[in-house]
Amino acid sequence: MRISISLAVAALAAAAPLPARAQSKQPILAVFAHPDDERVIGPLLSRLAREGRETHLVIATDGSQGVRDFAHIAAGAPLAAARAKEAQCAADRLGVRKLHMLGLPDGGLASFDTLGMLRSAVAAIVDSLKPAAIITFGPEGGTGHPDHRLVGDVVTQVIQGDARYAKVDLLYASLPTERLKTAPPAEPTVNGMAASLLTVRVPFEERDLVAGREEFACHRTQYAPAEMDAVNRYLAHAWNGTVWLRPWMGTLHDRKLFAR
Repeated sequence: MRISISLAVAALAAAAPLPARAQSKQPILAVFAHPDDERVIGPLLSRLAREGRETHLVIATDGSQGVRDFAHIAAGAPLAAARAKEAQCAADRLGVRKLHMLGLPDGGLASFDTLGMLRSAVAAIVDSLKPAAIITFGPEGGTGHPDHRLVGDVVTQVIQGDARYAKVDLLYASLPTERLKTAPPAEPTVNGMAASLLTVRVPFEERDLVAGREEFACHRTQYAPAEMDAVNRYLAHAWNGTVWLRPWMGTLHDRKLFAR
């Protein structure tokens, strides 16, 4: 199994709109499980790139088991290769500085050896980048996929296990449960968090919403056009012009980190 340990970082934003532009020069790192998981913060990544922030994206698995009949691509290496191209397409559309694919087994993170490799890879990336902030999944794991939950758990373990990372802002990407209850139907659905916990709320512009739709369109092996349309409507309703994040420790270390 080959793991490419490169720099990685994604985007972040502030608990409330702040008047001053962010001063931090450190990158922001996003860590997710599969190609297409970045969709949950797509508009945020777009906004940060427009504002000149350095963003990096880590994808833990190769996506090789996400077979859809309409795509006519077999599981294994052929699908992994197709999804790697889709992930790069999405990262490019969002202005991500660099995409880092770790190549771990899709649906196969739950072993001591693989979790150890994931932890080592994430720690090496954090050591190399020294990010100001990291965005990943919280305990609900977005759609609830085991890989989502495990990636978020491992990232949290890395940050909480080393005093050198005490000032790194760790945030969990989610959607408010209250808005999900009235969202139009789509598959898959998301396990949300109470809005009261999602205290870092980053507004975005219509052009960022468009960029998010365009990056999502890169993932053609996973969604038929009608499915993409439904997911886009679902997310737009849940976001309501804002990407929602929960700070791991309840508040940001640097409240100006994500200011415009």
